[in-house]
Amino acid sequence: MIVLFLLFLQQPTAQDMPQEMVWVDRTGKVLGRVGAVQNAMFFPEISPDGKSIAVSARDGEVNDRDVWIHDIAAGNKRAHSPAKGNDNFPVWGPNSKDIVWNSTRTGEYELFRGESLLLKQPASQYPRSVSPDGKWLLYTQADKKRDLYLLNLEGEPKPKPVFPGARYWTECGRYSPDGRYFAFVSNEGGPFEVYVASVADPSQRWKVSRELANGWGGGGGGPRWRADGKELFYMMGDAMVSVEVSTEGEFKPGPVKRLFAAPGMMGNFPDESPWVAKYDVTADGQKFVFVRKVR
Repeated sequence: MIVLFLLFLQQPTAQDMPQEMVWVDRTGKVLGRVGAVQNAMFFPEISPDGKSIAVSARDGEVNDRDVWIHDIAAGNKRAHSPAKGNDNFPVWGPNSKDIVWNSTRTGEYELFRGESLLLKQPASQYPRSVSPDGKWLLYTQADKKRDLYLLNLEGEPKPKPVFPGARYWTECGRYSPDGRYFAFVSNEGGPFEVYVASVADPSQRWKVSRELANGWGGGGGGPRWRADGKELFYMMGDAMVSVEVSTEGEFKPGPVKRLFAAPGMMGNFPDESPWVAKYDVTADGQKFVFVRKVR
């Protein structure tokens, strides 16, 4: 009963509910609304063709969220596979048609694609990224800690851990556009940091985020790639930062550059799950989509 009461207290109040997605440029200037207004919006994901945004939102009761598809040009929206329960974390397949997401409609957070349950596991699962060839899903399994897993979307569903035996968290795996690397978040060194690892050999990895030292901000979460694979973005607190990278041959990161601050654009619970991306970026890296209260 106490747990249920605490969950109720965490729910947004009526004045917090109406929200909008907005375009933000590389200087932090808000360019305008995109899509339609909805209640309690989270986790916007731009489709690879740039025509739609998938987002988790609530138009009905508490603990009844659906994945919605917003048409960028027309500004309208439609529900994707609605049912009673919480549907979250939509990620697009490379064809801009398939969506992998998770839902509590079966009682636990489990992975779905279309109307189909992908995997039955005792622990909660959170989709993070589909490979550019559409064959693999990087997802997080949450048990006593959080671990990245790999699932073959074209064969027998036998998931395998990306970092077997890891004692630290690994989260938010995101494939590079060429499919040779993936960015992820880990607390291996203490604070959450952004890393990039080789798909062929995940033991080959590079820390990308800036050190937390000498009064300078560091750490980060929510990595996103530019579509040409030459720039990686992530959030350092409420600041958007950029790292120019090379994925030709061995991965090479450049220096971290702070672009802008985005206060008040992280949804109803801005401090919850800071490692998760609560924004997305256009293919050319020139605009970002965030969620904020309607103004």
